[in-house]
Amino acid sequence: VEGSAGVFVSGGSEANFTCLQAARQWAAQVDGWDVRAEGVQRMRYPFVLYQSDQGHFCIRRSVEAMGLGRNAIHIIPSTPSLQMDVDRLRDQILADWGAGLRPFCVVATAGTVETGTIDPLDDLADLCAEQGLWLHVDGAYGAFGILDERVAPLYKGIERAHSLATDQHKWLSVPIDCGCALVRNGAALRDAFSLTLPNQDEHEPWLSEYTLQRTRRFRALDVWAVIHSAGRNGLARAIAHNIKMAHLLAQLVEAEPDLELISSGPLSIVRFRFAPPELRNEPLLLDRLNKALVHEMQQQGRAFLTSTSFQGKEALRACIVNYMTTETDIRTIVDETISVGKKEHSAINRGSTKKR
Repeated sequence: VEGSAGVFVSGGSEANFTCLQAARQWAAQVDGWDVRAEGVQRMRYPFVLYQSDQGHFCIRRSVEAMGLGRNAIHIIPSTPSLQMDVDRLRDQILADWGAGLRPFCVVATAGTVETGTIDPLDDLADLCAEQGLWLHVDGAYGAFGILDERVAPLYKGIERAHSLATDQHKWLSVPIDCGCALVRNGAALRDAFSLTLPNQDEHEPWLSEYTLQRTRRFRALDVWAVIHSAGRNGLARAIAHNIKMAHLLAQLVEAEPDLELISSGPLSIVRFRFAPPELRNEPLLLDRLNKALVHEMQQQGRAFLTSTSFQGKEALRACIVNYMTTETDIRTIVDETISVGKKEHSAINRGSTKKR
């Protein structure tokens, strides 16, 4: 897009931070406020932004680092499908305008880290256009899922975003560290960080003028190498395969009486837990068991899952982003979960017996 800008950064957290700086710079300029000269101490009215209750915590860190304070984030409840509730968002924005606040940005997510859910980007873009807000999309994990034509329609509206944060060292298999901040209004991004006036540049643009970091490694080379090696079609096949493997995992979990499927989103994240039928009515024991289970599985090293909590249930989370993952790996996850789960259950029972 003409006039846009982008810069490679250390990862998704820095990419989101960079984009939010550009968003605030843009909003301040619209209001005739020189935020870089006056700072937040001279803020004329409190800036607020919006994120769903499924959004990533790095947004809070960014807002705190920007000096806006965590209370500047207004959390919007999600729908039963775990997407940002657009109607609730509209009500909150209107209420905030009425309260004398300054809404400036909506942070949508293209692939939440808990479920892989994609917010209704097109509807959010419509609302932001209506209310004069900046639409930022956190696509650190899930943005590249758009390469899979089966789920690409879920991303409708991402092309209307004012900024997008991605993480190339996740689904593109680029070596750590590598993320990217893409901003439609390149001038706002430059104005948020540059110490040199545009007419004083004596050479081609310096990327250090577009982000906080100055000295940087040649991250673009790693990205180029992956794209050159795999090509767009190769990356699309790898991502589509990961999503297929996640669907297989969900199916295998549902087929096992000792396992309970918690959630399976449109991308490559599956949440489940070890929950034998005889324990389904013992939530505290199940939580304790699954916490112990994930730790033991990580120690054994045959399958690596992380722990998560959803609607009061401790669960296991599998995020499949390695292009080498096979059906055998998926079946190993299921077999290991059941095997280790039974051992941990026995160990807990032995401990309870000893206490008696």
